[in-house]
Amino acid sequence: MKVVFLEDVSAKEKKGDIKEVSNGYARHYLLPRGLALAATAGAVKAAEKITSDRERKRVRQHDEYAELAQQINGKELRFKGKSSARGTLHGSITTADIAEKLSDLINVDIDRKKIALKASLHKVGNYEVEVVFTKDAAAKIMVIIEGEAA
Repeated sequence: MKVVFLEDVSAKEKKGDIKEVSNGYARHYLLPRGLALAATAGAVKAAEKITSDRERKRVRQHDEYAELAQQINGKELRFKGKSSARGTLHGSITTADIAEKLSDLINVDIDRKKIALKASLHKVGNYEVEVVFTKDAAAKIMVIIEGEAA
């Protein structure tokens, strides 16, 4: 049975997709829960509109991310923290700290998940950190950690 998905059901079945599914899956799961409709002419037309709107939104968002990446590329963020004589911080600088400071710097909310950092920063020094918005829109920033005697 051909159906039009009204909701994201799985990674392969997104809102607006038109797919052929088994009759039992459609009748007993998708249709009663309102997750899909039978693929009639009207439903197919609505699905095409949803798909084109989704693509338009994706393109617009990609352009915004590319502009944002260009805006923050090469910026420096300075952090101060108490440290030992060896340069080890009493605490750490996390992706949330970097995202918050970067958001304050450019007045745009940056999600901490966009900061590509394998582990928190625990030592005084300079670190090059990548901010990845999409595969094509990424920027590198410099994080400088200065220590203060404890």
